[in-house]
Amino acid sequence: MRARRIYLAVLVLALMEVGLAGMPAEAQTAFTFTQLDVPGSTATEADGINAQGEIVGFFFDAAGRQHGFLDQNGSFTQLDFPGATATRTVNLNSAGVIAGAFTDAAGVQHGLFGRANDFTRFDFPGSTSTLGLGINAAGTIVGSFADAAGQTHAFIKRGQTFTQFDFPGGHDTVAFAINNRDEIVGGFTDAAGVSHAFTLRRGIFNLLDPPGATSSVAFGISVQGFVMGSFTDAAGNGHGFFDRRGVFTQLDFPGAASTDGNGINASGTIVGDFFDHAGVEHGYIAVH
Repeated sequence: MRARRIYLAVLVLALMEVGLAGMPAEAQTAFTFTQLDVPGSTATEADGINAQGEIVGFFFDAAGRQHGFLDQNGSFTQLDFPGATATRTVNLNSAGVIAGAFTDAAGVQHGLFGRANDFTRFDFPGSTSTLGLGINAAGTIVGSFADAAGQTHAFIKRGQTFTQFDFPGGHDTVAFAINNRDEIVGGFTDAAGVSHAFTLRRGIFNLLDPPGATSSVAFGISVQGFVMGSFTDAAGNGHGFFDRRGVFTQLDFPGAASTDGNGINASGTIVGDFFDHAGVEHGYIAVH
């Protein structure tokens, strides 16, 4: 969960095959994992997958520069916002429209959306930093922004209309994904400084902590309402999770030091990332 934790920290400042203890037997779902690395990269993270199986994420090159990528059946396209010092593409819809963020020469983050390398910038009004993180078939975008006081809030963008929202009683709310039923998932921090995953369905917020988790965050949601995310256990180890209507499955890439569950499509194909024991980040695809 290291990369995503760092990512959440940046938001605040600048903006699989093991069942969980105590889970029902049906949660012991077997997954087949395939490692995914952008050719020539030093680190890769797979974040979103659409109905066609197209995958987006980001990678670092040998010079340490961050770029987005689009994987179309093993054919990789590098994605960069013009003039950006760093680009992060996070999600895409069935039409191939991508949501993400980039950093400009002044070090400020802005949201982006559009088709591969034909991106449009957007910013939450009055924000000091904006990140686009999820997009659905209607083109509705969710993400997060930092206000003038440095506080992080979630937003929904419908056309040119932005709406802020925050988990009730929480702070540093981030919306990571939205499905075609306008169901949203993300994370927030409570008064004790603990991060929790949440869902937002029909205007109702729900906490979503896997059993035994000491912290959690939700990164993806399918059209069926199945949720992907990550959590930390009592020993401080990071795992992915797959929530199928209250039945949780723990996700661990075989032999990994830590694993994140990031995206899921309508067919149930999962993408995410893991760290090996040398501290190198890799993407993965998982099917069951």
